[in-house]
Amino acid sequence: MSGAATGPGTGRVTLHVSDLAVARVAARRARTVPGVTGLLGDVAQTLLGIAADWLPREPVPEELRTRGVVASVQDGTAEVRLCIGVRLGTPCAETAARVQREVAGEVTAVTGLAARVRVTIADITLPT
Repeated sequence: MSGAATGPGTGRVTLHVSDLAVARVAARRARTVPGVTGLLGDVAQTLLGIAADWLPREPVPEELRTRGVVASVQDGTAEVRLCIGVRLGTPCAETAARVQREVAGEVTAVTGLAARVRVTIADITLPT
């Protein structure tokens, strides 16, 4: 997001919210919705994850991992795509709608960006 604000003696300030920042906010919120068992990466994310395992990096806490989330910020709007798993017996349409509402609300509250969220249910977890 680019926006301007003025502060005492600082003039104009430009704020940019990165795609990664939006993805982390979205991932963290999506995991908290009842019935969601996790986030699932698509093929491209899986391949990037395998490649990343060979590179040294700081460990990222589970709640900030973005596997299963793709975010793009343009012109003050965040486009977010989530791929989730749900428990067997969870009403899929209701859960997807709730994830969509809660993630959009959280992204807007935290970043100030308008958010459009698309949810795909890619897995249903069976009881063991």
